[in-house]
Amino acid sequence: MKQMWVGIQGIVGKKRGGDTGIATLRSAEGKMVSSSKGKREVLVEHYRKLGTPTTNDNFDSEFEKEINSWAEENVERSRRECSDVGGLQGEFTREEVEDCVAKLKNRKAAGADGIVNELLKQGGGGMINMLVRIFNWIWKHEYAPKRWREGVVVNLFKKGDKTDPGNYRGITLLSTVGKLFGKMINNRMGDMLEGKQKISEGQAGFRPDRSCVDHVYTLSKIIQGRKDAGRTTYCFFLDVQKAYDTVWRNGLWKKMWDIGIRGKMWRMLKKMTECTRSAVMLDGEISKYVDILQGVAQGCTMSPTLFKIYINDLISAVEAVRQGVQVGGKSVSGLMFADDFVGVSETPEGLQEQIDAAVGYTRKWRLSANVGKCAVVVCNEDKKNPVEFKWKWGEEELPVVDRYTYLGVEISKECSWDAHIAKLIGKGKAQIGKMDEILTDPHLDTRIKRCVLLNVIVPKLEYAGEVWEGNEKAVKQLETVQMAAAKKILGCTSTTSNTVLRAELGMYSLKTRRDMQKLNWQYKVSRMSDDRLPAMVDKAAWGKATPGKKGIRWNKVVERVWKEIGDEEETLDTEGFGGFKKKVKEMLASREDATLRKKVRSEDHLEIYGKLKEGIGMKSYLDGPMDYAKRLKLQFRVGDLDLPQRRKRYSSRRREEEEDRQTCPCGKSEESRPHIVGECELYRKEREDLEEDMRQRGCDMDKFGKLDNSEKTIAVIGDRWWAQEAVEDGDNMCKEFLCSLWQKRKELPNVGGVSSRGRNGSPSRKGRVVNGQMTTASNK
Repeated sequence: MKQMWVGIQGIVGKKRGGDTGIATLRSAEGKMVSSSKGKREVLVEHYRKLGTPTTNDNFDSEFEKEINSWAEENVERSRRECSDVGGLQGEFTREEVEDCVAKLKNRKAAGADGIVNELLKQGGGGMINMLVRIFNWIWKHEYAPKRWREGVVVNLFKKGDKTDPGNYRGITLLSTVGKLFGKMINNRMGDMLEGKQKISEGQAGFRPDRSCVDHVYTLSKIIQGRKDAGRTTYCFFLDVQKAYDTVWRNGLWKKMWDIGIRGKMWRMLKKMTECTRSAVMLDGEISKYVDILQGVAQGCTMSPTLFKIYINDLISAVEAVRQGVQVGGKSVSGLMFADDFVGVSETPEGLQEQIDAAVGYTRKWRLSANVGKCAVVVCNEDKKNPVEFKWKWGEEELPVVDRYTYLGVEISKECSWDAHIAKLIGKGKAQIGKMDEILTDPHLDTRIKRCVLLNVIVPKLEYAGEVWEGNEKAVKQLETVQMAAAKKILGCTSTTSNTVLRAELGMYSLKTRRDMQKLNWQYKVSRMSDDRLPAMVDKAAWGKATPGKKGIRWNKVVERVWKEIGDEEETLDTEGFGGFKKKVKEMLASREDATLRKKVRSEDHLEIYGKLKEGIGMKSYLDGPMDYAKRLKLQFRVGDLDLPQRRKRYSSRRREEEEDRQTCPCGKSEESRPHIVGECELYRKEREDLEEDMRQRGCDMDKFGKLDNSEKTIAVIGDRWWAQEAVEDGDNMCKEFLCSLWQKRKELPNVGGVSSRGRNGSPSRKGRVVNGQMTTASNK
């Protein structure tokens, strides 16, 4: 599977091994640099400056002196700290090392020492024993190897001006052995912080059983609930500039101490995070190393936890002004995911007090806000009395916007999901464009293309689907994007039934996938303790509802889904999330099957497909590249041929002209699939060849002869009959028959010569059918 993705990345032109494809960079002096050496120098100088503490008049200099003095004196103090809070101080056990080694991922980049994870994983018991001895010697002597504190930075473009070094995210490649040691330390820290409940409930970043969905759900429920009660919610979104890269290390060590990380663990973390050095890799070569005197490395396993500790009390500072919104009798002032912070208040003045508290916090702890990327959103504003308040970050006025992207989701002042859905549609279309070469590659296995659709394109269309839902029009637009990719894969026309194509590929509608996400999320929320924010907003009463448009509410959507699929209370009582997911998936699959059955009953051209009774699942005949024969079989199955049943749905010709076109060229019947396959004299030779092939394969010809025309068609385009007859290679035999039959039809007067994208929707290449595939002059 991993090799498949590497191949796909190669097809779409993505580069690996540290080469980011950076063409030109602008130096600090404004000079444009294009040579490899010059670009490395520009980038390494950028990181040197970023890693050097700056003098900022806005920062609290007196507090800085106080903390710096404390850090110098605290090393000796830490040696007198003998308590082992949360099991932080003891030697590492063999079990700890084995567990961390087992969880190492393959095919990850090595650091400068060249040691890869696979070496550590394949070393067996001897490797584990050696690592235990090395790690415990380092732990005992409180030694941080120099190589572990050196990193090679590769650069990933984010967005904006590609010549600006600041628009690249630097990912630091560190020693894998050092990262393994850091992972064990991180596990101990995480267990202590969660076990002792040291991290604020408002922080959801990089914590067990929490995700972006926690805060998107919480924020949207607060805004929507208050809107239903006729109240306005004031939101402030904070963007911290280069948050990880500018962490004040002395301040970090103070916060580690205050939160309970002391003694040997505190000293080891201090040694591992001080005196670090970085170099830049570009175009396969490494620059000189420079000292990094602040920040935590993006790429280090400990960095998310350390940053979480560093910024943990921002919420406490904002809560201290007591200007949050009331949720079930409790006040909620802000939400944070790593460095993404949003403050919420019931009044404009209250929001400004929260902003002032955040300003004071960042000045004290030496963090800088990117004011241009911060914003205020006034949700459910009274249109008759618009807010004229001017919010400020210090002396700078903050922008007030109609919507803001928070954790990848568009939060809108109208409390609507329209902007978010429009963004997902745009992202989905863009992703299809990027993958077009793969989706349309005639030599690529259909199963691989389907995998790309489900794992690369669909996630763009359902991000945070646990939380949002659109109106009927928006839902249809989203599904159209998914099906556009599916139709590229199968080479279908735009008029082919979406429901039937999903059944052929073994896919669910996006609506069903979102419903599954919502019910799974409901189960998780129902199991949360009352002090968890999602549980609080789920149970909160927002007051008497006011008249007016309420929009699409989460609870109503979930109620509708349960009404459609089964017993909510009984299913939610299922023990274990895995068992619940399985039940819900089965229930929603039954709903999809019912939708398919209803669809094939409602449209004449799908009657034959309904009689196939093959259900929803990737059909085996689609395995391998999507050639002419497979595409033709698909079109026979789904009724996507230029025959009267299809033309009646889409033709704009006059009735008389259309009636003339419905008669088969043989003049004896309407031209339909059963007529063509089962009885039309024009195709007698092709049928005789098929029957001869069947005899040679030992088929029961008496049984086949008793089938009516529709049943014969179903046998030819389906799989069940051949499976019952135990016929080998029945699929290729039938595809050869269909290809020869359809080729004969093209050659008939007044019928042939129609292009694949014109009347019949099938490639009009002429050639010879071999083993179920059309061989042409171009591929003999």
